[in-house]
Amino acid sequence: MTPSVKTAATLYLWRQRTLYLGHIGRLSSLSQGAHTLLLGLDEEIPLTVSGQHFRARSYLIPAGVTFSADSRGKRIACCFLDPLGKDLLFHAPAMTAHKSGIFLNSSRQAIQLQTLHELYREEADAGRAYSVLEDRLFPAQNTNVEGFEPDERIAAVVEQIRSDPAENLSNEALAEQVGLSGDRLQRLFKQATGIPIRRYRLWHRLFVTSSMMAMGSTLTDAALAAGFSDSSHLTHVFKSMLGMSPSAVLRRSRHVRILVGGDG
Repeated sequence: MTPSVKTAATLYLWRQRTLYLGHIGRLSSLSQGAHTLLLGLDEEIPLTVSGQHFRARSYLIPAGVTFSADSRGKRIACCFLDPLGKDLLFHAPAMTAHKSGIFLNSSRQAIQLQTLHELYREEADAGRAYSVLEDRLFPAQNTNVEGFEPDERIAAVVEQIRSDPAENLSNEALAEQVGLSGDRLQRLFKQATGIPIRRYRLWHRLFVTSSMMAMGSTLTDAALAAGFSDSSHLTHVFKSMLGMSPSAVLRRSRHVRILVGGDG
């Protein structure tokens, strides 16, 4: 049931994962840079992939899959998962796989929805929310997930991109740092994350921009610091990956709280 008093939506930004809780409009033609767990907090969400239509309370959408969804003004939880795929492999076995590449209807969705409702109602801070989610929604850091074999070389490349998001190192330069050829790195990176290196770099720049704006930077200053050529470039990437303009989510207002946490 939708609460009679609308609680502000919250965008949580952590290093490994990002979570949006609250009301949002239609999400159109998204090809996100992260594996995504999407849940309807109030009711089923209509979703379209490759011309096929679905209705479910929970979806798991691998990075790079293009989809559209319509929350119809209801509350959603949209969680962007860890880049190396541990979360994806943790959630997938509990869901129904579809040939389109997505997964639906988690057997864990009752506890997932209960947890997300609790966080929404109490307007939890970033530290509290992450602690609860790692206990109930994500695999804990020391949990072994079947099928997950982390590649330290890919993890090192991810960390290099994170350490200097404005840097545009070539695939060859990144590959040299981890003892691979450029082509081999690109194949292994996409195998691990679901997306090419360039797309992951853009995705991380969105995270950096969002974090900086949450701390008071202007859209233009945050975009330039994160490595975008200008605010127009940021807006184009933001819309292509998230289906909305940055101002719709990132402006500091009574409708959206943006909380940055160091966990993960």
